[in-house]
Amino acid sequence: MRPGPALLLAVVVAAATVIMVGAFALVAADRDGGSVVSGQADSLARAGTNALVLGLGGLTGLMLALIVAEAFSTSLRRRAGVFALLRATGASTSLLAGAILLQALVIGLLGSALGLLGSIVAPRLLTAELASALKPTWDSGEALLPQELAVGTALLATLVGTLPPALRAVTAPPGTTPAAPSKPQQPPPARGVIGAVLLVVGAVGSVVVWRVDVLPHRVGVLWAAAGVLLVGLLIALPQAVRALVAVLGLPARLGSSGRLALRQMTATPRSAATIAVAPLLATAAVCAGAPLAVSLRATVADEAVPGRAAAQLDVLPTLLICVSALAGLCAAGALAASAAERTGESALMRAVGQGRGQRAAQLLCEFTLACVAGLVLGAATGLLLAGAGGAVLADQGIGGFAIPWRQLLPLLAIGCGVGVLSALAPVLKPAPQVVSTTEPDGAPA
Repeated sequence: MRPGPALLLAVVVAAATVIMVGAFALVAADRDGGSVVSGQADSLARAGTNALVLGLGGLTGLMLALIVAEAFSTSLRRRAGVFALLRATGASTSLLAGAILLQALVIGLLGSALGLLGSIVAPRLLTAELASALKPTWDSGEALLPQELAVGTALLATLVGTLPPALRAVTAPPGTTPAAPSKPQQPPPARGVIGAVLLVVGAVGSVVVWRVDVLPHRVGVLWAAAGVLLVGLLIALPQAVRALVAVLGLPARLGSSGRLALRQMTATPRSAATIAVAPLLATAAVCAGAPLAVSLRATVADEAVPGRAAAQLDVLPTLLICVSALAGLCAAGALAASAAERTGESALMRAVGQGRGQRAAQLLCEFTLACVAGLVLGAATGLLLAGAGGAVLADQGIGGFAIPWRQLLPLLAIGCGVGVLSALAPVLKPAPQVVSTTEPDGAPA
């Protein structure tokens, strides 16, 4: 991987590390179990807060693994000829895979180090009450545990994301090259069927948890349904994004750049899904976490729960903002990777008369449609899970379910703003020129 993309990937790892440090520190600060006088309300508020925070940490790790996988897939595809030559000259598969994983480890260590520095500075930007909620309450000798967990999770996500593209690159037969990314990508029908089945099962399970009050093991069923729903959505994401883009992109058909963008996204649904996956996960986290946090916060206020539980809930919006911003960075990184693979297409389009502004408009249209599709799917998923989670909390005496639109819209707007600003670099990058192989008089060069 070139130094520029490697450094950008390290910055993404650093941002994910900061989020996970905050999440693990928030849970670690609750290790003492809270005040003994606060009763059931305190226990429920703390348990609900910890579940939300750990869910945010897990989604952050998943987003990091996905963007790392896309970045290394792009880099390794561009170096397919180098790997073919090394394989032909006798380089072993283990040696090549080890070299790729070592590079990923270096990027992960650099990003984790930057993230640790950021986690030291970030609490100083918060109020004293919010900063105190991130401080562990046990022996200071264990105070580094949240940082250690965050670094370990970031490194694990980096290596897990690198492993599949590394294995594909080093196990390809010598002399072969991967298909061009502009070639139509038709997902296997079986994948769509499996994803759709899991999606329906997870959605039905969530609705059952929401509506059936006497369901046994209601919390366990909710976690299982949420997991199945997210897995099914990720598996069927290319088909879902293509279907949504066909509807959302109707206004884009009015312009030539919009029509080219729709044609490209229809032909390459996997690339569109790669851009949409981070906004989907972040929106699901925001739409599920914000309503539940509001319900817990109302219970804290009504029951006069001690200040630490209230401060921990007050930190959640900050974490949601960070997750939303990280999703924007990941989506922009996926767009940059897609644009880097399409240099031949860009040069050809420029040769036939497409201007720089038209090319930028096409890429920006692709980015916008994919992100909006991810936002729609994520919002539907998050609100469904929030409703089911609110019903479970209501059984435990927690306040009613309400959608805090005034909080949701700014959180989502921040992620969209970060994504658009980050996407400007690949969108505005000049297209390569087609190199002529003939002299001006038509004679061979």
